[in-house]
Amino acid sequence: MDYNYYDEGEDIDYIEFGEDSGGDIDYGFHSGHNQGNFYSDAAAEEKEFAVMDRLVQNLEACVQPSLLQVAKYVTPMLGLCLIGRLLCLLYAMKRRLPPAGVSLRDANSIVVAPLHLIHATTGLILLYATLGQRMGERVGLLLILSTLGYLILQLVRVYSGKRAATSIAVLTIGSQFLYELAIWRQRSDWPQLRGVQMVVNMKLISLGFDLASGQVPRMPGPLAYLGYMYSPATCALGPWISYGRYVECLVARGKWLVTLRQLVLNMLLCLLAVAVSNCLAHVLGEMASDSHFLLMYTEALGVRSSHYFVSFMAQALLVSSGQTLDGEAKELDEGLLGPLVTRPWQIEWPRSLSVLVRSWNIPMHEWLKHYIYGGFKEHNLGHTFWAVLCTYVVSSLLHGMDLRIYLVLLFLAIFAESERLLRRHLANFLDACVAAGQCKGPDSCRSSRCPRRLGWTSGWGCLVRLTNLIFTLVAIFHLAYLGIVLLNETLNLDGSPVGEVESFVWHWSEAGYLSHYIGFGMFLLYLFIS
Repeated sequence: MDYNYYDEGEDIDYIEFGEDSGGDIDYGFHSGHNQGNFYSDAAAEEKEFAVMDRLVQNLEACVQPSLLQVAKYVTPMLGLCLIGRLLCLLYAMKRRLPPAGVSLRDANSIVVAPLHLIHATTGLILLYATLGQRMGERVGLLLILSTLGYLILQLVRVYSGKRAATSIAVLTIGSQFLYELAIWRQRSDWPQLRGVQMVVNMKLISLGFDLASGQVPRMPGPLAYLGYMYSPATCALGPWISYGRYVECLVARGKWLVTLRQLVLNMLLCLLAVAVSNCLAHVLGEMASDSHFLLMYTEALGVRSSHYFVSFMAQALLVSSGQTLDGEAKELDEGLLGPLVTRPWQIEWPRSLSVLVRSWNIPMHEWLKHYIYGGFKEHNLGHTFWAVLCTYVVSSLLHGMDLRIYLVLLFLAIFAESERLLRRHLANFLDACVAAGQCKGPDSCRSSRCPRRLGWTSGWGCLVRLTNLIFTLVAIFHLAYLGIVLLNETLNLDGSPVGEVESFVWHWSEAGYLSHYIGFGMFLLYLFIS
């Protein structure tokens, strides 16, 4: 049975550069459906000229301040990662550590302790330099929460097997909700700290499972624990890495020219993403105001570009530190960009919702697949659907008290699994390459009617391509339909606007709730034909 690739939403809380970019400049960008009166008496040519004129003004008033602010924010982070990497390399050369790296059994040794200290110190300085106002208070709060997490981790000494790991996972997620209730309403900066704490919680849960299964032979000491939790490559923006991968990369020995090339490419893509998110998406929304679907797509493009911005920045930090990733992401480390956190090309033009959500955050997909989905499958829930749904629930809870994420992931789970079941049945029945997963190529595809094997002159080949194209367009519609929920900072269910952004309920009603009909219709069609 094929494995469904799920999403976790955004794994970190994006610092909204757009709210501060350009000071108090009024760019005049609003949703297209609020601008009807502005253009009601103007000709089509004048409208196009006005939009292009705003695009030019936007480049001067929005793009440049945004890029300068990002550069100011990113520079100390990259500098600290490079400094930490260089210090670890110099220490390893002085102590003549083996080129193969540090083993898990030696991770708590006195010789390795300075490496953990370098990682923890540079990571905490990085957080101190990037968390904004009241920096010391925020870092102190994170250290307190990490100390509580280390105490929870000691349950491995009391219980044995997966019972201990499950207890750690429940207590970790439960404690995050307690933090939310105790801190969230008293601190306006908690959403920013929640992203950092979420990465810490994922590391804590994975470490508990690895200790219980024996993959990590010894309990990390306090210094090794802090080095893992606050490694500069992952402490601020993520992504998740396993404890074994952290220890393996304590001393990065990669080529510096390759690091420089990958770093420059990631930063260029990072700047492009923030320009689209903060500035260009608004103009595209105005140009697409005549079509409600294009309006939803372009407005949701700002949300997706924010995710790409954070992901490319995280990739740049990984490259600077010489840190590799786990699982499937590990296999992608040697490309032009280095370790891949996301695949935008498979998000903007997805084969299916399953591929889309798998590509949204590759490291977290690996985390969910290995530690959550696999555990639910072992409990024999009766059907893969329930294991997938439970995985989405855990993913939602990790994000804290954010009803927007709950809503998006609930429908995403239902729509993606319905599509996967239907396409799997169609692929088996027609012996055609129309399943939700990516085709493995003409030599490895199990279907006899594979378009890559049949070519463009075959009728079946063209029919299969057309079928896959239809499902791709449906996935793009779901992408815009569900992405519009994340535009609002709060979940507004009554359909009234929040600030200058219309409620997502208004967009859904204007679209006739079509995405819901398509998603549930696929599931009913699967039940009917199966």
